[in-house]
Amino acid sequence: MAQSLIPALTSIDEEEEILSDLKSITDLDLLKRLRTSGKMVHTKAGKKLMESIAAKEDRDTVRALRAVYVRDFDLLEKRHDRYVQCKAPNYSQDDLDGEKDWIQAVIYDHLAILAKCDDYLALTNSRSASVVSRASSRHSSVSSRQAKIHEAERKEKEAELMLQQ
Repeated sequence: MAQSLIPALTSIDEEEEILSDLKSITDLDLLKRLRTSGKMVHTKAGKKLMESIAAKEDRDTVRALRAVYVRDFDLLEKRHDRYVQCKAPNYSQDDLDGEKDWIQAVIYDHLAILAKCDDYLALTNSRSASVVSRASSRHSSVSSRQAKIHEAERKEKEAELMLQQ
């Protein structure tokens, strides 16, 4: 039942299509709208994740919502980068610094929510054995969901590495 409340992750092919379309966009107004809508989606996903934690939902639900949150951040970051890339020739150093500050504030909030989520997942780790035993009858759906979660976690680590560079 909780699965229907969790937004579906896009496939790798769908994500590549979105990104290839993004690379062809040069209209600054459109890019800014895409970035703004991406920020709204990311913020909404973060709120949903925090509500799930506050409601003490099961680990699978929280992990799936976390994966969606990470995916939404990845897309937002790509939209932001494309916007700045197209706008950069017209930017002063102060403008570029402002854009850098904007994305750093988003990253700070993003990492704070992920830390709260990770704390919750660590606290509920002892209960995971019962979740796994109940899930044995629906192993294929759990495996599929876990594959999506691992993919989102991999992307999150890539984003953190890029941030450190």
